Amino acid sequence: MKYLRVLFVEDNPNDVELLFRHIKKANFEIEYDIATSLEEIGDLTDKYRYDICICDYKLPGFSGIDAVKQIHEMDKDIPVILVSGTIPGEQAIDALLSGAKDYVLKDNLQRLLPAIERELDALTQRREKRKSDRLLNAIVDGPIGVRISDKDGTIIKVNNAYCDILGYAEGELVGKNLSLVTPIESKEEAEEAYNTLIDGDESTLSQIKEVKKDGAFVDILVNYSVEKTEDEVLVISTIQDVSDLLMNKSFLEQTSKSAGVGGWEYHIETDVVKMSPKIFEIFEMDDMTDKNAEQLISIYHEDDRQIIRDALVDCIANKVTKSLPLRINGLKGTEKYVRLTFDPFVVNDVTIKLYGSLKDVTEEKLLELEIEQREQRYRFLFHNNPNPLMIVDDSGSETIIDVNHAATELYGYTKEEFVSMTTFDLRPPEDHEMFQNIVNGLSEKEKEGIKTIRTNHLKKNGELIIVDAHWKKISLGGERSRLILLIDNTEKAMFEQELIKTNSLLKTLIDLAPIGVVTVNTEGIVDKVWNAEAENIFGWTNEEADGNFLPYALRDKKREAQNNLKKVAETGRTELITIERETKKGKEIVLREYLTPIIGKDGKVEKVMLLIEDITNTIKVERALVDSEQKYRNLVEASHDLVWRIDIEGNFSFINNASSSILGYRPAEMIGNSFAPYINPSKVEETVSVHESVIKGDVFESFPLEMVTSEGELRHLSATAYPIVDDNGMIVGCSGTATDITYLKNYQSQLEESLAEKEILIKEIHHRVKNNLAVISGLFALQAMHVDKDDNETLTILQESQSRIKSIAAIHEKLYQNHVFSSIEIKSYLTDVVSEIAETYERNDKNIEIEVLGDEVSLNVNQAVPFGILANELIVNAYKYAFDGKDLGKINVSLNVVGKELIFCVADNGIGLAEGFDINELNSLGMTLIRTLAEQLNATFDWDTKTGEGVNFKVSFVPDTLIKSTWIKKKPENKIISRLNKKR
Repeated sequence: MKYLRVLFVEDNPNDVELLFRHIKKANFEIEYDIATSLEEIGDLTDKYRYDICICDYKLPGFSGIDAVKQIHEMDKDIPVILVSGTIPGEQAIDALLSGAKDYVLKDNLQRLLPAIERELDALTQRREKRKSDRLLNAIVDGPIGVRISDKDGTIIKVNNAYCDILGYAEGELVGKNLSLVTPIESKEEAEEAYNTLIDGDESTLSQIKEVKKDGAFVDILVNYSVEKTEDEVLVISTIQDVSDLLMNKSFLEQTSKSAGVGGWEYHIETDVVKMSPKIFEIFEMDDMTDKNAEQLISIYHEDDRQIIRDALVDCIANKVTKSLPLRINGLKGTEKYVRLTFDPFVVNDVTIKLYGSLKDVTEEKLLELEIEQREQRYRFLFHNNPNPLMIVDDSGSETIIDVNHAATELYGYTKEEFVSMTTFDLRPPEDHEMFQNIVNGLSEKEKEGIKTIRTNHLKKNGELIIVDAHWKKISLGGERSRLILLIDNTEKAMFEQELIKTNSLLKTLIDLAPIGVVTVNTEGIVDKVWNAEAENIFGWTNEEADGNFLPYALRDKKREAQNNLKKVAETGRTELITIERETKKGKEIVLREYLTPIIGKDGKVEKVMLLIEDITNTIKVERALVDSEQKYRNLVEASHDLVWRIDIEGNFSFINNASSSILGYRPAEMIGNSFAPYINPSKVEETVSVHESVIKGDVFESFPLEMVTSEGELRHLSATAYPIVDDNGMIVGCSGTATDITYLKNYQSQLEESLAEKEILIKEIHHRVKNNLAVISGLFALQAMHVDKDDNETLTILQESQSRIKSIAAIHEKLYQNHVFSSIEIKSYLTDVVSEIAETYERNDKNIEIEVLGDEVSLNVNQAVPFGILANELIVNAYKYAFDGKDLGKINVSLNVVGKELIFCVADNGIGLAEGFDINELNSLGMTLIRTLAEQLNATFDWDTKTGEGVNFKVSFVPDTLIKSTWIKKKPENKIISRLNKKR
């Protein structure tokens, strides 16, 4: 998971949360801060180091451009990406010119993550370059000579220290070949060694001679490091002048050979000193006569004279030998260093004379001083070398003898801790055996050279680092040792690994790219890259294409391809072309080809990358779309309906020719004008509201539209309206159609007027029929009043007839009350019928309860009348005959829809039917009506009875038109209860 520190410049916390969640999808470990003012931006960027800045465009008191300028003025290397709801084009360009890296709309956040990845890669490269530049400057400006040369041996860069070693100025070396500073006798050998160095990958430490500007030779110790990239090979050499160190050795050998010693003898009693010629030579005396002691002492340095006197006294008195390092001032003015020795000559325990020697050790002393200075310089170079150095025992113990400051800095150990350790302590345990095998495997001859190995070391804190160790066998105080130069290449190794991964990823991306990717040189020769999609498009494999001219541009197409490549090479600009080519199988295809220049280090176009897309099918589709568009336009223009497009402001951008026939305006008269003047003034506000809703994204499948013709006539239209959306998903207008329904509107008005008249007539008819039936029912009631009370048969006939008439009258009453005259709701009708029956057949010796149950269903008039009479007969029969001899009773009237059938039941808990009951054998008027009406309804008539347990009559039929008000059975809503108090 990659770490990412983000600065959000945003005043909306919800937007910050949205952006945070979106960025986190890319597997970032995010830490972020929020700034809402320019002051906070300054404070936060001074306090923290940010990888990216996500900035809104519009903020309270300042803009995104102000934020970009603030960050740039503070010299902060923070990529800024503007993320906003809307960024006008000109402001977006200003933001990019001010230093913003990109801008992303909040409704198109899929662009944000690629932009962040791109800017993070660029930031990483800038940081790595700054780091490399600092490291390079540290090396270049250091006391060690640095020289950078290319694979041909041309010097590219040198530092001041190297120029000082050879005596050249920088301009005299840069651009010259290494042969300039190579001794003539060594040039061939040096060139061969240089080529061998380039062919390998290991760093090398060598001691060689080079020629100074004045022609003198200089001995140098060179550490070569080869850096290879895809485009070039560089040799980085660090150089130290070791001439002085080698000279010390020469001085010591020369002094040893040429050393001369003079003898002397001092007679104490006579105070006479006799000397050999060598002493006179040392003292620069031409007078070679004997001298007394003080004469000779006066030649010595004034600071040494008393030392000599004290030594003489001590030697004479105590008979001891002396050896003194002294200084003299030769009589000819030469200052010399000498060593004077005293030996007593004793007779009878009395020192009678002294003898000794005098040796001119000037050269030795000067050499000693010079060696001391050089050793101090060597120690300075050793301890102040920017590269870690250490000296290790080479006898097998691997004990660390000495380290420089850079080594303590790198590993974290103090010098005292180092000298108590071995090199094995610096290596991971798993590497011990491998390292021992490497050392043991070297022959004595191989051990003499400079060896290099890349290995793993451990710091004191346990951190693993990767170092290049260069070692050379040396002798230190007569003991076998190794001088080791250590270079921390952890970051370089990690970078190399990342580079390998990146190259692998890049190769994978190229291989998996959905378009063909090919690289060629400027002559059109395929250079390595010919990905899988290129193989898929053309049929040639990578092996067939690599190293050859573009295989799909041969014969008559070759010159065209060469000209295209030449244009890119000359201009350095990307070209987009559409070309026709053939595949390996001869199939003709159309290609869209992007030719992108690849610039070399010399600033010239070195290669060209071709991004190739097979657009053969796309071209076919586009051509088909053009044909389809023309056909569509012809259809639109030929349509008798209005077809239009209106922009966001409400102006016509298109309208077809139907405007002439419907509105009397030609399309040219309407295009560019607002639609509002063509709308019925009373409907303008309503129509504008429709347009505004469409611009917000609503769709109107159908809405009424009233427009005014050029003659001022009103036109009624049935219209549709849809939003027009561009490629970015933005609504840019609306389109619609409208059908002229003016004649339909007029016809509808006429029909509505006619229908209203007929409804009044039908309603009046039903009202008159109901009234007439009421009159007839009343006549039957009056007639019954004049019948003898004992004539039950006649009274019954009159009551039954009256009940039947009331059932028919109830239907007309329902029709009169309804707005629909073709059907009635049966359940409420049954409720009314039951009430009438209960009232008509009320008896004071019975207590009968009636319930109406079931679904609310409507029947048309043709079936409602026979059904009403049938229901009346069944309920009346239950009242009259079901409860003979019983005081209490219950009748359930139910109406249910089962599938396509209507099931009507009348059930009671009375005495039931007699055994052998058969309705077909009964000839009473009631039963005859029941049979006849059931046949009229095409119904089945069944019954179920048990003596003493009541009877259930069931009528089943299929209605002509079934209108079911509710399909859910409910608890009884209508209950008609006739409770007649039993006569006591």
